[in-house]
Amino acid sequence: MLIYIIFLILIYLMLLLGKHKIVKGLDFYWLTYFFVFIFSAVRFDVGYDYTMYYHLIEGDIKFLDDQLNRIAFLSRKLVILSHDIGFTQFFFIVSSFLIIFLFYKTIRKYSLDFSLSTFIFICFPVFFFQSLSVIRQYMAIAIVFYGYRYIKERKILPYFALVFLATMFHKSAFLALPIYFIYGNFFVNKKIILFLYILGFFSSNLLGFLVGQLSETYAIYINGRITGEGGNLILIFFQTMGFFLLPIIYSIKDRNDKEYNFYLLCFYIGLLIWTSLSKYGQAGLRGGLYFISFTILLIPHLKMKVKQYYFIRQSVFVICLAFFFLNLYIGSKHKIKDPNMPYQTFFNKKVNDLKPNE
Repeated sequence: MLIYIIFLILIYLMLLLGKHKIVKGLDFYWLTYFFVFIFSAVRFDVGYDYTMYYHLIEGDIKFLDDQLNRIAFLSRKLVILSHDIGFTQFFFIVSSFLIIFLFYKTIRKYSLDFSLSTFIFICFPVFFFQSLSVIRQYMAIAIVFYGYRYIKERKILPYFALVFLATMFHKSAFLALPIYFIYGNFFVNKKIILFLYILGFFSSNLLGFLVGQLSETYAIYINGRITGEGGNLILIFFQTMGFFLLPIIYSIKDRNDKEYNFYLLCFYIGLLIWTSLSKYGQAGLRGGLYFISFTILLIPHLKMKVKQYYFIRQSVFVICLAFFFLNLYIGSKHKIKDPNMPYQTFFNKKVNDLKPNE
């Protein structure tokens, strides 16, 4: 636990130094994410799926060829390359760089409150912590999130090219194709938002059927061939956040703020997917993450919308801290393995040092 406390304190201090530019010539915002990258890249047996990837790269997993063939092309090549060069950690270093760098670039360019966006990314369990486990999909999510610049610039071909690239890491990235058409084409109608919010609680069977028919990748979750926790506690928080955002939506009507409308619609569409498919375990969270990730930019954008932003900001910081430590506590109670603790680095570690994963 101590290493995570130090980790969070150092992030806070670097963000503080970056905000006030205390040391000239040093970009502490960049250093913050470089530190996060190092923390992720050198980890050993941190993240629930770490063991599976480790054995896959080492080649000592059952049905190796079948396991490799079900992985998207670039993820498979990265696994094979890590095996061929005899450096298992290479997979985790490259994936960490891709995820952290692309989130940093997008947050730095578009967030109206860099520090708050960073804390949301680090502390909310569905973002940074999730990236330590669902590695292949998070590489795809990071690419889509980075593609927001092409959505804003209305460059459909570069965006679609990035989505295609993302599918080479995880096939589910095709779900992000419709995101392009949300920006600038929809005004946040309060009735539509309310409909999306309520629909999520009553559309499980319908959406589950559609996903099972349309996506072979997600059918394995819907049909129960892959099980896992759906993140019920954090889902309840996002549902509560969606509920309390409704009065803001009802009081603010701004057709010209395309970013505000885009972030809100992405949030509620992602929440719809997550809520609808939550009974299928991981399917809801994984499907909704391509949309929910824009929450990182949505909450800071309220700075331009509400007079009580300072109160909202401080409240979100407190919630971030609560979720950070609650996630560590829940992980420590996992019936199979603790995905987060103890934090270890890969130096001088061997396969026998891995915790059992089943």
